[in-house]
Amino acid sequence: MTTLPPAAIGASALVRALGESRPDVLAFYAHDPAGPLADAARIAADHAQHREAVADVLAEQNAAWGADEATLALVDRLRDPASVAVVSGQQLGLFAGPLYTVYKALTAVRLAARVEAETGRPAVPVFWLADEDHDFEEVHAAVFTDDEQVRTAAYDDGLALDAPARPPVGRIVLDAARLAQTFAELERALPAGPVRADALALARDAYRPGRTMRDAFAVLLRALVGACPGPRSRGLVLMSADDARLKRLAAPVLIREAAQWRETAQILDDRSAALVAAGFHAQIAPSPLGLFWIDDDGLRRPVDPLDVGDTESDVTLRGTDVRWTAAEWRARVAAHPERVSPNVVLRPLVQDTLLPTVAYVAGPGEAAYYAQIAPVYAAFGVPMPAIVPRLSLTLVEPGVRRTLGRYGLDVPDLRGDLNPHWSRLALAGTDVPAAFADARRDADALTARLDALAADVGGSLAGASGAMQAAIRKAIDRMESKTVRVERRRHDDVRARLARAQTALWPGGTLQERALAPLQLVALHGPDVFTRVIDAVPFDPTVHHVVDL
Repeated sequence: MTTLPPAAIGASALVRALGESRPDVLAFYAHDPAGPLADAARIAADHAQHREAVADVLAEQNAAWGADEATLALVDRLRDPASVAVVSGQQLGLFAGPLYTVYKALTAVRLAARVEAETGRPAVPVFWLADEDHDFEEVHAAVFTDDEQVRTAAYDDGLALDAPARPPVGRIVLDAARLAQTFAELERALPAGPVRADALALARDAYRPGRTMRDAFAVLLRALVGACPGPRSRGLVLMSADDARLKRLAAPVLIREAAQWRETAQILDDRSAALVAAGFHAQIAPSPLGLFWIDDDGLRRPVDPLDVGDTESDVTLRGTDVRWTAAEWRARVAAHPERVSPNVVLRPLVQDTLLPTVAYVAGPGEAAYYAQIAPVYAAFGVPMPAIVPRLSLTLVEPGVRRTLGRYGLDVPDLRGDLNPHWSRLALAGTDVPAAFADARRDADALTARLDALAADVGGSLAGASGAMQAAIRKAIDRMESKTVRVERRRHDDVRARLARAQTALWPGGTLQERALAPLQLVALHGPDVFTRVIDAVPFDPTVHHVVDL
């Protein structure tokens, strides 16, 4: 097991600075993620207003997803006035999305154990299912690798991927015929492995006709995280906010944004400018009004003000001719919060209104946009949690490790173009044509001397000397042809080994954890591979861990 600095895998300046706890970047956050979290825990616990109601909903949701008694006991711990939540979350990628989804969930489990040991408070890991997102194109396919090939299995919901309006992904009901096509693709894409049948069984058990994408994702993620066996692991609570009861509890956030969206937009503009001035980047450029409306057809539509400079502007549902006055819009939000969906800016505030969140386990992009929205937290009167980077890992199969060792390479070396490495390793060295050209010259010089000797001894030997020269040249030609074939095979072998290793580590040119589906690892190493790996990795989110399997 080794580590790489974040820069080696392309992390942004902001994420690198956060990992180093530099003062210039901590100024954009509420807490130092590497520091003590006792204050953050106290603030979060004191702010919690809806413990019993939220716990009731979570108990019902998790029971529906097959939670065991240990998980339901974790839900009950949230009723304790001293308890806090360690939260992470992700969109509902097909077959549990990329590997980092599981890494985020298990990082939350590990971090909750740390918070509990550090503060003495009950700390509950919660995974927020981002089931209201409607970006189906981003989540509809799962990625697998086999040798040099990158393959996918996808679900087709019947709409064009770039359709201007869609229902929330979590509400999509899985159709039997469409799901059969998805599983046919999964059968072709999933690599051979000793427990491939277990991976397929997990997928089929979760993704059943008639289930929603949300419920299928939840069942599979629970199976992948499992009971979290191991010396440092514990259970995980799943949470869907696409629930009318939770929307009503979070209604003050939604109502305030409906009425004061221009103030939120100005706060974001000012903070984004400050980040750029400090040498960092602004991760998100959201719409001026941070809410969506679920229309009568169940489609999640952005709400656009017609005059972005005026909070009292009329609003319209994008892609329709529906238009409401500012007063009508506010009244609708107040009367029907269950039909309102927050955008990327407001979603964390809803989350931390419902939960006593001490820390949020974030991917690199999330960690960056939390720096933008910190003053929005303050404006809404919601305490911002500590933003702790998730554990970042690349898992290296034995064959890939042999290739890296054989050629003196490391994971970052295979990130880009293979040709420089191929040239250095395979094409550099003996110049076969030149070597054989030298051999022919040497042979010709030798036979020329023998020709002269034969002429001195007797003219009858001249023919024999010429035959010898022809035989030597023919032998050299045969040897050159064989050498060239072997050299070409060696070149091809080097290229193939490098290409296989690159595909495993950087599938499609993307960091492994951001592309590869968890079922790939399950097929090769068993359903408990992730808990084994995460338990073995030191809890250090400031570096990228390279783990040999």
